[in-house]
Amino acid sequence: MKVENSFYQAPALGCMLSTANQVLLKELERALKAAGLNLTSSEYLVLRALYTKDGIQQCEIADLVGRDKAGVCRCVTGLVKKGLVWVEPVSYKCLRVHLSDSAVAIKPQVLQVAENRHRALIELLSPEELDAFTMALDKIIKHKTK
Repeated sequence: MKVENSFYQAPALGCMLSTANQVLLKELERALKAAGLNLTSSEYLVLRALYTKDGIQQCEIADLVGRDKAGVCRCVTGLVKKGLVWVEPVSYKCLRVHLSDSAVAIKPQVLQVAENRHRALIELLSPEELDAFTMALDKIIKHKTK
């Protein structure tokens, strides 16, 4: 008896979204390196959050960038070693993260690289595709499991 499983016949949307995300992050890393910026895509995300609001706690950064706290902690440690951020303890479990002068100095270059990558992504889609894609992603992000 043959059992059909429609799960494997449908597009694996979660896998596709994950793969697309990884491709975009790798392209961002390549662009950062090409611009002479020694940053990983994860470090970029942390800096981007701090460029929006300096002096926030690691847990706030994790919420803003959609990463786990341990991953953000590793990124912050790397950014401290690179001299791009400094930290101050809030409690024995929590650190507040601040941009260094070096991070502020490279901000225009970092944001330009990100803007160029964003434009390149947008150019892949027609305006109609972009609208539909944005709506679909927004729907997925806002969906709450009942």
